[in-house]
Amino acid sequence: MTLKTQFDSFLTEKERDLVAQAAQFAATHLSAGTQSVPSTERRALLKLASTEGLAGMEVPSRYGGCGGTFSVRVRVCEELARHDAAFSFALVNHHNVASRIANSAQESIKQKLLPQMLSGKTFSCTAMTEPQSGSDFVAMQTHAVPVEGGWILNGAKAWITNAAFADVFLVYAQTDTALGAKGIAGFIVLSEDAGFARTDPYDASTVQAMEVGGFTLRDCFVSDDRVIYPAPSGFMAAMNGVNHARIHVAAMNAGMIEQSLHTTLTYGESHTAFGKPVLDYQGLKWSLADVNTDLTALRLMLYTAAQAIDSGQDAQNIAAMSKKYANDKALHAISQCMQAMGAEGLRDQYPLTRHLNCARAFCYTDGTPEMMNERISYLMRKPFRTNN
Repeated sequence: MTLKTQFDSFLTEKERDLVAQAAQFAATHLSAGTQSVPSTERRALLKLASTEGLAGMEVPSRYGGCGGTFSVRVRVCEELARHDAAFSFALVNHHNVASRIANSAQESIKQKLLPQMLSGKTFSCTAMTEPQSGSDFVAMQTHAVPVEGGWILNGAKAWITNAAFADVFLVYAQTDTALGAKGIAGFIVLSEDAGFARTDPYDASTVQAMEVGGFTLRDCFVSDDRVIYPAPSGFMAAMNGVNHARIHVAAMNAGMIEQSLHTTLTYGESHTAFGKPVLDYQGLKWSLADVNTDLTALRLMLYTAAQAIDSGQDAQNIAAMSKKYANDKALHAISQCMQAMGAEGLRDQYPLTRHLNCARAFCYTDGTPEMMNERISYLMRKPFRTNN
């Protein structure tokens, strides 16, 4: 029994069906990648994935979702990323806002927004990063001032996945600078709101497929019923989301490594050099043995992290370790697969180049490897500081 099969055995039948559906969707629609296709086609695929239920993985069934666990999110992300990690990342960012609205927003907002989001008629994203601050979340300069009936928001967000086309934004803003983290709140902002303006999307090839961009808010009024996380709950809500994201990004890396290894093994068994299969040469097969070992270790870590989330455990440490290990190993593993194929590995008919680009991009999302080291070392030292 493989690790994936073993992990899937803990899912419900409905969840396993959704994972299989994601795998089929990816094989059918994403096998050639979407990084070079027009944005209208990518959005059409996001809409199709939404209509097939992939945008509602963790949304309760009473609102039209699957009602699944965090583990099913991990597995869907992994299967989609085998063929197109950029698409997987864009879809899960949309899903995450739908899930948060379903679980935390006022009922009127749920009824208004969720049907449109789950059907792919509207899309969404989470806005945390700002032009001057990324990892230092508390240093945000977007601020919210209370007024009669709601709040006035001013500020700017940058490097936001789906920002180039999204309609619904989960925006974090500071309500009281003196309170620091305890002053942060979460608001639902709509692209139709007065004072909302998109900035130009970024032009790097990988992030184009994720439609990464930014926006500004100038005296943007948000009514009280669209405060999804009032201060002081905003900071912890954001950090919990980041923990989850670190794990699903690790799963995407696992999917890319698996597909890269499969591609290289298929090629190596069918191509010869000096009268024997390429994989008969020790240097190549040993390098791929290392890839397979790293993939297995990564899955052990990320599946443990997913189960920790589902059981309500503190997953900060294992989430950071999973993300760090995935970032480190995916870059090396995919490069090893490309090397084993020689120049053939560079061709667009194979997924290796786009996987390598996404693996590099994932080193910057939801915390860099350096920030993961900071988090791991902080948690490692915490018992000693407490005892002292």
